[in-house]
Order: sequence, then structure tokens, then C-alpha cells
Amino acid sequence: MSKKIQFTLPFITLLFVTIFFSSIAFSFDGKPSIRFKHITIEDGLPQNSVHTILQGSTGFLWIGTEEGLVRYDGYSLKVFKHEPNNSHSLSDNDILSLIEDSRGNLWVGTRGGGLNYFNAKTQQFTQYRHQAGDLNSLSHDTVYSLLEDSQGNLWVGTRGGGLNHFNPKTQQFTHYRHQTDDANSLSDDDVFSLLEDSQGNLWVGTRGGGLNYFNAKTQQFTHYRHQAGDANSLSDDDVYSLVEDSQGNLWVGTHGGGLNYFNPKTQQFSHYRHQAGDANSLSDDDVYSLVEDSQGNLWVGTRGGLNHFNPKTQQFTQYRHQAGDANSLSHDDVFSLLEDSQGNLWVGTLGGGLNHFNPKIQQFTHYRHQSDDANSLSDDTVYSLLEDSQGNLWVGTLGGGLNYFNPQTQQFTHYRHQAGDANSLSDDDVFSLLEDSQGNLWVGTRGGLNHFNPKTQQFSQYRHQTGDANSLSHDTVYSLLEDSQGNLWVGTLGGGLNHFNPKTQQFSQYRHQAGDANSLSDDDVFSLLEDSQGNLWVGTYGGGLNHFNPKTQQFTHYRHQSDDANSLSHDSVYSLLEDNQGNLWVGTPGGLNLFNNKTAKFKRFTTENGLANNVIYRIEEDKQGNIWLSTNQGLSRMTLKAKTFRNYDVGDGLQSNEFNSGASFKSKNGELFFGGINGFNRFYPENIIDDKQVPIVLITDMFLLNESVPIVPLVLSNSPTLEQNSETKSLLDSSSSNAVDEVAGFSLTQAIHVTKAITLTYKDNIVAFEFAALHFSNPKKNKFAYQLVGWDKDWVSTDYKNRRATYTNLPNGDYTFRVKASNADGYWNEEGASLNITVLPPPWKTWWAYTFYGLFLLSLVLAFIDSQRKKVIVERVINEQLERKVAERTAELEKVSLTDQLTGAHNRRFFHKHIGKEIAQIKRAYFKPKEGTPPKIGFIMLDMDHFKQVNDVHGHDAGDRVLVQLVKVITDTCRESDWVVRWGGEEFVVIANTVNLQEIQNLAERIRINIEAYSFDIGNGKTLNKTCSIGISSYPFIEQKPEALSWEQTLSFADIALYAVKNNGRNAWISLFEKDITNVDLLIEVTNSIETLIKNGHLSYGTSLQQEVDWS
Repeated sequence: MSKKIQFTLPFITLLFVTIFFSSIAFSFDGKPSIRFKHITIEDGLPQNSVHTILQGSTGFLWIGTEEGLVRYDGYSLKVFKHEPNNSHSLSDNDILSLIEDSRGNLWVGTRGGGLNYFNAKTQQFTQYRHQAGDLNSLSHDTVYSLLEDSQGNLWVGTRGGGLNHFNPKTQQFTHYRHQTDDANSLSDDDVFSLLEDSQGNLWVGTRGGGLNYFNAKTQQFTHYRHQAGDANSLSDDDVYSLVEDSQGNLWVGTHGGGLNYFNPKTQQFSHYRHQAGDANSLSDDDVYSLVEDSQGNLWVGTRGGLNHFNPKTQQFTQYRHQAGDANSLSHDDVFSLLEDSQGNLWVGTLGGGLNHFNPKIQQFTHYRHQSDDANSLSDDTVYSLLEDSQGNLWVGTLGGGLNYFNPQTQQFTHYRHQAGDANSLSDDDVFSLLEDSQGNLWVGTRGGLNHFNPKTQQFSQYRHQTGDANSLSHDTVYSLLEDSQGNLWVGTLGGGLNHFNPKTQQFSQYRHQAGDANSLSDDDVFSLLEDSQGNLWVGTYGGGLNHFNPKTQQFTHYRHQSDDANSLSHDSVYSLLEDNQGNLWVGTPGGLNLFNNKTAKFKRFTTENGLANNVIYRIEEDKQGNIWLSTNQGLSRMTLKAKTFRNYDVGDGLQSNEFNSGASFKSKNGELFFGGINGFNRFYPENIIDDKQVPIVLITDMFLLNESVPIVPLVLSNSPTLEQNSETKSLLDSSSSNAVDEVAGFSLTQAIHVTKAITLTYKDNIVAFEFAALHFSNPKKNKFAYQLVGWDKDWVSTDYKNRRATYTNLPNGDYTFRVKASNADGYWNEEGASLNITVLPPPWKTWWAYTFYGLFLLSLVLAFIDSQRKKVIVERVINEQLERKVAERTAELEKVSLTDQLTGAHNRRFFHKHIGKEIAQIKRAYFKPKEGTPPKIGFIMLDMDHFKQVNDVHGHDAGDRVLVQLVKVITDTCRESDWVVRWGGEEFVVIANTVNLQEIQNLAERIRINIEAYSFDIGNGKTLNKTCSIGISSYPFIEQKPEALSWEQTLSFADIALYAVKNNGRNAWISLFEKDITNVDLLIEVTNSIETLIKNGHLSYGTSLQQEVDWS
């Protein structure tokens, strides 16, 4: 190249020259792109016209379309439509307005179907329609606008019916209509918009009647109309939208008159109109919707797209539909706007469905090519970025040449290759950019190296010249570096490394030499770096990393070794960085490498350590010392101290998940730039802050056998007054503990997300629950974990694609299904949502079934015992016969037998043999008292009622069987220390050691109850139920004088009590005891006159009889 250039002209003149040449350069408003996400009919929206949007208190998004009401949870759309045969369905599918009142009730205004109240629990609608002749009904069935004021009043704006006030207690509407003869009435009966300002004033926007202010005290309206010739009046009388901003300013959107700002002090309007040719004016004069977001930004929806208003500059930024751009606004008719609780802006359009974006992710500012705008970024594929010393941005593209962006004028200028023009850019593939220390701009392309002269706006080209060893070694210039000595190094693809001498205008070439271990390892040079020690590092494609020694002019190679984990992870080196600590970082397709200069070893970081992807295109360090990496799966931020990664993808606002090698830059003020296949991002790392707002977690659906469970409310009425009724509220609340309606088949009485508990039968063996995290910023990155407590041992982690937990064949028992979720930044709602679940057992596993099994087993055991008892009796008889034969000589043995042969109870001989010993112990205890209450002997004399009938009717064998079983019942009821003595026939005596009479009475009652409850087996499969009569006394009868009455006399009192029971109805007990006996002789003399002793207060009695005892 014969032409030489001088490098003394600094770039400080660039701004002036660029402005000078602006008349011939392509330029445009370089506003950053908003990446709109769309929800349309293809995604499940019933229709693409969205008239109204609302976020409810439970977190759901409600969308009003012309084909029904839609509930959106971030993943799925549930549509509510009119059903002709269902009076509790939506009254009409064309939804015009939505509000949620302070009690959480949803109100739905329709076109032609009137007003609807939606009960979120029962998922049913109550319809309010216009009734001809009823002055208290809704005035018109087309409801354009809805408002609940700060006093809880519901206001309804209609088409042709004026304004309505609804009283939920009386269920009646009060009408405010236009009266032609009343200047203080509503100005027009078409009410399009309603607003209550921060002062409690009600504003009413009409079609054709302008704006109205309503005075609640006087019930009069003040009109604000368009006045021809008055520039300070309302710009148009069709008022479609109203909003009050955070500063208390009133904004009025009109049809045809643009946007109005109302000053309440001066009572004047300022107008913002569309100006043809002014890209900073309002995009269209039909303003359908207004919203101020939480950051104080005013958004304006028009027939000509979405506008953002900057109050400082008084300018609008327009966002329009761009044909061919899938990320632009879907349609220019913006009918509705909403900011949700996470700060996402939702944009409803007429024909384009729903759009949304998160202003927070706009911290990653995105610039891209617009296919229908010749003045946009020249191409989306960005391979190089540079901010020069004057703060101007340069962008190198693949096929689109070089772009210059001036941040002050916000304009792009394109520099393209012009065939035949030697002073134009040599090629439109721009791989590398460099501003040297003299302010010169160098551009590496596929067509050689270029130097740009900002004064002449011309390029000087340096190309490879065949046969000229001092020319550029290859025309594909992929990397550029100026070292600390002012030397320019040029890396090429295929031509190795070049050193450029600006004085001689010649290149020195460093090429790979086969067989020379000290030459460059490969001729494809991807990256260059000079470290703080003055070392030159060269990254190659396939040849690993090279260190160049300028003194020896030799290269040292660092290559990947498959058997060495401390070697370079891959031989293609895409990027190099030295951080502020002097660490050398190497980016490869095999992950990130940290080089240890002392040991010459590498430490690797890959996806296993948390990287988004192992292909590391570029590396930059921010002011905080964090390392930022561009990859094939977004950006990764590495915290240097902790060596942890935080990954960002296209959902966070990145141009794409795929970035390009060579395309990054860090500006002098710390702003980072990364380019990829869809333009480039610029951002300040300190502004990339995690969203710490956790999502609302809800269980959104329940499935049985893979079918959604329907809702069948217990109470079919859904009016708002009903919900205020405490009795009804109690009914609804109580139903939440058991949400299964067995009458209508399995169904829920209310929506699953408000249900607290359900009960399943054993037949419901496949149950599933669907859930959602209501955080709309980036729902696909929300994470979930669920657990069925009582079944799952641990939490089960899942993502947005798998938001259903299914369980099969759950055993009967109690469970709790829990689900929790995080937002896209990993902040968890640990409490989440829960549902208590009871699984009922099958009939053969219920408690009553097990009771039956137990009773059956018990009957088998009793039968076995009975057979064994019979066997014992037979054996006893045999033994007795043998004993009689053996003891024929001593008949006295039979006389001293102490056991009743039939029943096994003790007999009287036993009683007489042992009673004396027991009485002696009692007496000793009373005559030599110790601590505590002295013991007693209780006499319980028992006789089976009507026993003779057993023998007479069923025979003596049956009677014997009854006596045997009777003894068993008594014995089982008594303690081991108690005696059971057969006194004679069916009469028995129980001798119980105790400390008080109450214990004896309790024992007697237990015996009575057990005998009454017992079924006596009399053979041949027959049973009998019998009762008994019981008399009770205790020894000593008189505690103060224990020797006064003998045990025989005491026992006689029990016998007297027994027969008193028989005379007073049987099946009871009577206990006789001393009350106040001072004359013992008197007691002895009149023992036959118990009634007299009781009447005189000497004796008393206790009984289980319910009537007074007749002692006669």
C-alpha cells in the first residue's frame, strides 16, 4: 500500500464532523428495543382483542376479550364463557371492563350482557341486567367502565344509560343521566371512563360530553368541554381514558384530541398531540388507555401504538408494531394497560392479543436491527464493540459493516463497503475494533485492516499483498491490540500474528512453523492481551494459548492435555482477560480457565460449577471485581471471592442466549457491552439487581383419573350481599374442611386454590395437583418444589414445564400436599400453598370392619375356651371319679372339698374355712391402727333373676351352663384377690377386700352391667340374656365398734338388701351401711325392721335403683 497516513489527528473532532456529515449519513432515533412477549389465540387466548386487564388480590391476571373472560397464572389460560343454559355463567362473552372491589369480589362489565359479579370461590357469576320498567335495575346492558371509590361505592358507566351507583345491600342501582334541561346533570349518557382522584373526587369521561366532575354532596356535575378557539380547554369531547399520576396530576385521553394534562388550580388543559414527522410526539391522537407505573413513568396506549412520556423532556418514545419483528408490539391499537405487582407492563391490543414486558429487565438495554427500518442497526449479528475516548459507540457487524452511535444525538451512522470506492470500508464483515492511544480508529474486517479518518470520513485499507512479505499476512483480521509501547498487533484467521510499524507502514509476520516449537502454535489468532507485566498473550483457534517473549521473539505454548486436569481445558482460545488482581482468565469452548503464573497450571470452571454454558466467547470485569462471561446460553456473572455464578438469559432481557466471539467492551465508566446474533446489550452491572419479591404460590387445579375436578357449590347464590351474611360465610368456611360433594360425584364446593382440605375415597386412586407461581417477570425461570407430607420423604424439585404432582394408590390416612416456588432470581416463597388430604379406607379396612374382625375372633376364642372348659369339666368328673375310687375309704375328703363342682367357684366350706382368718386380720387392723384407712371386707350377695325359668323352659343342662358362665362373668369382673363363692343354687357371694364402701358398690355395678350385657350360651345355638339382683354390706358394719356385729350378722344385711332388690324390680343393687348407731343392742333387736332403722337415721343405703326402695 503506497499511500501513507498520519496518526496525529485525535478523535476529538469526531462529533463535529459527524454532525457536519449528517446530511449524507443514514441516521435514526437509536432508542433501545423493548422485547415484547405476546399471548395470542395461538397460546390459548380465546380471541385477540383485549379490552381490559386486571390483576386480582390472589395474584391471577384477568383478561377481558371479545370471546370471554380469561384467568392467567403465567402458564395456562382458563376461559370463562357465556353458557345459554347456565344462569350462573357469564352473561355475555364481550368483556369491556373489570375491577376487583375492596372485598376481593370481581366485577365484569360486558357489551350487551350487563354487569356480572364473579365469586372466585365458587367460580360462578351473578348477572345484573337492565330490566325494562324497573328503575332500580341497571340502566343499560353495555358497561364501558367500572370503579369502586374510597368509600366502597360501586360506580358503573354504561353506553346510553349514563352513570349507575350500586348498593350491594339493597341490590339496587341509582341512575345519573343526562338531562337536557339541567346544566348540572351528567353531560352525556355514554360513560367511557371513571376515576377517583387522591382527593376523593369522582371524574367521569363521556363520549361526546367531555369530562365531568361529580360533587357527591350536591349530587351535581361540573362539565369540562372542548371550546372552539380556547387552547386551554379540553382538546376533544370524547374522553376514553383517565389517570391521576403520583404527583396528583390528571391526565385525560381523548378520541381524536390526543392527550390532555389538567391543572386543577388553573382549571386549564395542556395538549399533547401527534405531530406528523416528529418521532418524539404522541404517536396517535386516539388515546384509549393510560397508566402510570411504579417508577413514575406514564404509558399511553393509542391507535398508533404504545407511548412512553418523559415529563422532563416533554417527549414521547413510540413503540409500534414492526412487520417481521416478532419482538415488537403485536398490534398498534392499544386498548388497555396494566402494571402488575412485579412491575410488569401488560398491553392489551385490538387484534394483536396481549403484550407484556418487564421494565426491570430493560437494565439490559437492547439494540437490534429493524427489518423495516433502513436506519436501524445495520445487522443483528454483532462481532465487535468499542466505546471511543469521546464516548461514541462503534459496532461491527457481520454483513452490515460498521455502525457509529452518538449517545448525545442518539443517532446511528452506517459505514458500508462501497464497490469501487477505495476510501470506503474494505468489507462489511467487521470482526474487531480498536482505538489506539493517539485516538485513531482501527477496524479489522474480512477484507483486511482499515484506518478511519473522522475528518474526511474515509477509510485507509491495509490488505494482504501476494508476494509482499511486509504486507498484512491475511485479510481476515479477527483481533487487534495496542501494547504499552504503542505497537499495533493484528491477529488474523489463517495468517497468524502481525506487528505493524506505523512509521514504515509495514507488517512483521509471526506464523506457525511446522517443526519449530518456539513459533506461533496456530495461524488462526482469535484473541490478544498484554498483561500488567508487559507479557503478550495470544489465543489461537485450535493451537491453544501462546506467550510471546519480545526479546527472544519466541512463543511458549499452553495446550490442552487430555490426561492432565490442570492443563488448558480446550485448544481454542476465544477470549483473554487480566483482572484487577493480576489473574489471567482464558475463555474457551471447554469452559473458563484461571491461569496460575507460578505453577503454569490452569483451574477450570464449567457448567458443573454453575456456568450457563461451557462456550466462553468473551470475558469482562466490572467495577466490583465480578467476572462477566458471554456464552451460547446467555451471560454468566462470576463472583470472584465465592467463585459462584449467576446466569442470565434471553428472558432477563438479553439480545439472545447466543453471543459472539470478539463482541464485548467495558467503557471507562464501567458500562459493559456484549454482542450476539440479535444485536447487542449494554448495561451497568451495578444496576443488575435481583428481584427479591417472592411469587404468590397457588394450587390451581385438581385432577382425578387425569380429569379436572368440577366445582359444585353448596350455595348456588353468589350475590355480594350473600357473602356478607355471617351464616352463609360460616357455611362456606366449614365446607373447606371437606370439599367432596358425594351427592354429585366427586367435586369441589369451591375453587381448589381457596380450599383447605379434601377427602378422597379408596376409589380415587390417581390424584394430581397443578400449581403455579404468580410472578410474571420471567415465569419460565420460576422454580418449584412440592412434597406430600406423609408420603414423600423429601421435596421434589421441578420447573414450569412440570407443574403437576401425581400420586397413585395412596394408602388411607392423612396427608398434606405442600408446594413452594421461587422467582426467576431464586428467591423462594417457603410458605407456599398447602392442602390437607384425607384418604378414606375401603370398607374392609374401616374401624367397624376391624371391630367385626375382632368380635369374630373373640367369638372363636370364647368358643375354644368353652370347649376347653367342657373338656376340663369332663376331665374333672373323671378325676373325681378316680379320686372317689381312691378315696372310698376316706369319704371325709369329699366333705372337705372346697370347690363347687359345677361352676368351679368356691363353696361354703371354703368360705367358712377362710373367713375367720380374714376377720381376724380386720380386727387387728382396727384395734392396732396404723397410718391410712383400715381395710374392710365387702359382702356382695348375688342372685340371678328368674333362674328357675331357665330350668323349667330349657332344662337343667341349660341352667347348669348358665351358672358356669355366670361364675366366669363374675370372676372376670372381680380382682384376683376377691373370692367368688357359690352360696347355694343360683345364689353367690363375692368377698372383696377394700378400703371403702364406694369401691364395693362400684364392683357390684360392674358385675350387674356385665351380667346384663352377657349372652349366655345354652346350647343348640341359643343364647339367653339374664340379670341379677345384688345386696351389699361391709365388715365391720360399725367402724367405731368393729366388734359389735359379727360377720354373720353383717352378711345377713347383704341378704336383706338382696331381697329388697328383688322386691323392688330386680336388676339392681342395694348397699346397707351404718349411719348413726349409738345403741348397738337396739340394732340387734330390730334387725328385722330395716325400714324403721332407716327412717330413724340409724341406717342408710345406696342403690342403683331409680325409685325409692320399699322395705316393707
